[in-house]
Amino acid sequence: MRYLVTTKADRLPGDHQIIMVDGTVPGWSARPGDLHWDHHRSGGADVQIDEIPMPEQQTLLAERATGQPPCFVTTMVDADACCAAAWVQLPREVLTPETIAKLRAIAWDCDHLVVPDELQQYAAFGAKAVVALKTASEGIAADLGLPHERKAWADEQWEAYSSEAFRRGTDWLIAAAKGESPYPGESGEADNYWQQIEADAQMLIDEGRIWFVQTDRGDIAVCDQTSTSHGIDPRSFYQALPKAHDSFQAPLRPEALTIRDHRTGGTQYTLGSIPLHPQVHELDYTQGAFDRLSQADQAKDPDSGTWGGRRTVGGSPWNTPSRLTVEEIIALLD
Repeated sequence: MRYLVTTKADRLPGDHQIIMVDGTVPGWSARPGDLHWDHHRSGGADVQIDEIPMPEQQTLLAERATGQPPCFVTTMVDADACCAAAWVQLPREVLTPETIAKLRAIAWDCDHLVVPDELQQYAAFGAKAVVALKTASEGIAADLGLPHERKAWADEQWEAYSSEAFRRGTDWLIAAAKGESPYPGESGEADNYWQQIEADAQMLIDEGRIWFVQTDRGDIAVCDQTSTSHGIDPRSFYQALPKAHDSFQAPLRPEALTIRDHRTGGTQYTLGSIPLHPQVHELDYTQGAFDRLSQADQAKDPDSGTWGGRRTVGGSPWNTPSRLTVEEIIALLD
């Protein structure tokens, strides 16, 4: 069993059955027998496991095996991807209504930071599981002998780190669903994380890292996470928004833009949305916005990749930095 997190098609093994979930590697085409589910497509489900069918009796992996060793692939490791990879490996008898609800709550919290009404009883469970999966990956770098300074990592080192996090997170969820271990977060692994979220929210305000771009339809929030000493959970950004925008008269639009350092130098953007915003359900970046942003980036650099994602969140190219400014991006949203 192999796990691989990559955005480069030439890294995919040709002698494995590819099971690609929660993102599509640019330039990849499925061969006969490969399995491919990506809820980021236009009209896709809110979470990845809602795109994947139930197994008939065994596991989907066993029922759709080709004889080649399987390789689970995703473009970015997160709890939603791990839930999808676990789902494919769980037999029908384990996928009870409670197990499905728990996996969906984890996936929803991962991708939307909230859960729908029918999963409200699992809201705290899902949030703790996502945080526990995220913090559990912190020891992987040492286990793999990677340099302490992550900014110095080469692409191959990032791939090794992310792929191992994908494997460990998936294995943890499989064991929990089978009753062989507690679910992530159930043993208190995430209890101290919320203090960090609050501290980072205050830091974003104190350092002026949140600002707003005015448009005819309201303000769009921007979060600058460049040159930070550690990764900032998006919860910190959204928690800080009401205080940061308190003195503004214009309403906030549902769109939100985050700026980060691209691993190769330059800028990378995440185009997201504010959880529970009353207009968030009106967004669909797959209906033209990603195409316009891709064309604008490629007009500046023909070698640039494409923007992509799902209805309410996505971002600039994986393998190349974006050449666009914040103002150019926001002008293209409409």
